[in-house]
Amino acid sequence: MTDQLTIVDLDADNLAWGEHQIAGAERPARIVMLRADSERGTRTVMVRFPDGWTRDAVGHQPAAEEMVVLGGALSISGLTCAPGQVLVVEPKATRAATSTADGTRAVVWFSGAGGGWADGEAADAGSAELLTADRTLTRGARDGLVGTLTAREDAAGAVFDTDVEVLWPEARRWAFVPAGGAAPDIAGLAIIHTF
Repeated sequence: MTDQLTIVDLDADNLAWGEHQIAGAERPARIVMLRADSERGTRTVMVRFPDGWTRDAVGHQPAAEEMVVLGGALSISGLTCAPGQVLVVEPKATRAATSTADGTRAVVWFSGAGGGWADGEAADAGSAELLTADRTLTRGARDGLVGTLTAREDAAGAVFDTDVEVLWPEARRWAFVPAGGAAPDIAGLAIIHTF
């Protein structure tokens, strides 16, 4: 892990894609690890799902996730997240009837330990919701989720008081910006994850 400014072109040919078997699914997905912070218990990955990917299993896991779909769409538990939306899944939320449209790729922020899939619904299940990924986006502090999510159109060159990850969905760029550092000069709506 580095505490230096890191910028990733999410369409670059040299990304280190690996295979990942998602719990409850028969077919693996491809992932790129963008950042992992063991002290905060967070991981940020880009996921590329194979066409026709499904997970028929019903279950839950201890980690929360916040997903921004870059292309395609992901459906889970009656919600469908497409470009222009953020899917927020709290810890132990029921995950059922999961599938993707062809060409689905997403950036996902995980809060909490990986693994731990359990079949069925949890007695203390969290919820899942869709938020609009525009300048009104605000996900404040919440149990089980690290940091906050906001969006702004003037993030280029902005200086933050805390470590942040910044995602420009349309420009298809992601950056880690350490506290006190300036965000790279990338135009367009940016989704900012604080820690």
